[in-house]
Amino acid sequence: MSWYRRPLAAGQTFRCASCGRVKRVKYVPTSNLCRRCAAKKRRTVPNVPVSLNENIVVTTVVEKRLRKKAEKDIPPIRAEIVARNIEQGFWVLLALSAYAILPAFGWSAIYFYIGVPIIVHLVIVGILANPRRERRKQVEVRIGELAEERKKKIEEAQLFYSSPEWVRLREQVIKEEGRVCAQCGRLIKDDNDVTVDHIRPRTKYPHLALSRENLHVLCRRCNSRKKDREWLGVLQ
Repeated sequence: MSWYRRPLAAGQTFRCASCGRVKRVKYVPTSNLCRRCAAKKRRTVPNVPVSLNENIVVTTVVEKRLRKKAEKDIPPIRAEIVARNIEQGFWVLLALSAYAILPAFGWSAIYFYIGVPIIVHLVIVGILANPRRERRKQVEVRIGELAEERKKKIEEAQLFYSSPEWVRLREQVIKEEGRVCAQCGRLIKDDNDVTVDHIRPRTKYPHLALSRENLHVLCRRCNSRKKDREWLGVLQ
């Protein structure tokens, strides 16, 4: 459902119940929150630990991300796609035939239009019960594999960033470049806000992990925004 509904007259204002901002709006909002606060409210889901197996525990946010990737890796069952198309086509055919059947049979045809779709839907659900169950099992297995890969990457990263070579190289980069972010240019005052970033990501260019030319100082905010992308503007 869209956040806006119908046009407003010029000059109308809207006050958000959460942040208190007053804005000129073009359409009538469906809630008392602005777009930003409404999106923030949707994102605030409980992030609690979830046990995938006896060795791996992740948060609900990570589990959701792994499930989404696993469902993309495991394609949907062909029979399910065919059955979904048949069901949609059946609904379209039923809607088109309503113009001819309803005037002829009147309200007695309503039972036909209610009962037949329910029966067709139940038959399709029964036919696809086993294939869907098998796909869910495959998705769960794939989630476990992705979680194992993620755990290995985290352990490898912890070993790298705790190695003496990286600790010495990090101190050298900070000493040479100072506490100035190479991206936003602001002075970094907090020690916990100073990070040394790989210009070309370590995961994609492991041979450049300890290369001095591939390192620069970033604030934590710019480093988090960069993630594992390659900023070509920094290289020039």
